[in-house]
Amino acid sequence: MNAKAVRTIIGIIGNIFSLSVSLSHMPKFIQIYKDKSVDADFQQHRHVVMVVKCSLWVLYGLPLVQKDSILVTTSNGVGLVIEVIYLVVFFIYCDKESERKDITGLCLMVEIGLLFFFYGQTLLFLENVSARRKLIGVVCTVYTTIMHGLLALQTKVDGEQFRCMYLPFWFSFVNFINAGIWIAYSVIYKIDVYVLVVNVVGAVACAIHLIILCCSTVRRLLLPKLLPKRVVPSSSFPVV
Repeated sequence: MNAKAVRTIIGIIGNIFSLSVSLSHMPKFIQIYKDKSVDADFQQHRHVVMVVKCSLWVLYGLPLVQKDSILVTTSNGVGLVIEVIYLVVFFIYCDKESERKDITGLCLMVEIGLLFFFYGQTLLFLENVSARRKLIGVVCTVYTTIMHGLLALQTKVDGEQFRCMYLPFWFSFVNFINAGIWIAYSVIYKIDVYVLVVNVVGAVACAIHLIILCCSTVRRLLLPKLLPKRVVPSSSFPVV
C-alpha cells in the first residue's frame, strides 16, 4: 500500500470522526424541537462561527485550490450542512421578539456576504493556483486558530470546579483524537502545512481542556477529604 492510499484511508477515518463531532450537538436540538422553544442560556454563536469555518475549508479542499485534498472538502461540507440545520432549528423555535435572534441573523448575513465576496475574489481573480492556495490556506488557518482561542478562553472557574463551555470530557477527547488523525493526514504523502497547523493548535487546545477537566475531577474528589470536618456545638436551641 503506497503513501497516497494510506493518506486516503486516514482522511476517510477523519471524516467519520468529524461527523461524530458535528452530530454530538444533535440531542440538544432534538430537545429544542420537542420543547418548541430555545433556552435563554443557549449559546448559538458557536454554530455561526462553525458555518464560516466549514465554508472556508470547503473552498480550500476543492481541486481548484488544492489537489488531492477533496477529503477536507467532504469533511467540512458535511459539517456545514449539519451546522446550517442546527441554525435553521434555532431560528424556527427562538422567540420571534428575541433580540439575540435579530443579532444572530444580522451576523450570519454579514458573514455569508463576506464569504461570497471571498469566494468570488479568489476563484475569479486569482488565476494562479499556488497563490490561490496560499491565500485561502492562510485565511482558513488564521480564522480557525482564532476560533480555537476563543473557545479556550471560555474555560472558567465555577464555584469549586472548573467548567469548560461546550467541551465536556468526551467531546474534548474525541476532538483530540480527530485532530491527531488530521495531523497524520497532513504529513503523509505530502505535507499540508495549513491543515497541519490548525490541527496542532486544535490538539493543544483539547489537551489543555482535558488536563483542566481531569484536575477539576481530582479536586472535587480530594477537596472534601482534605478539609477538616465542621464541628457543630451542641445547643438546646434549634439550629435555624
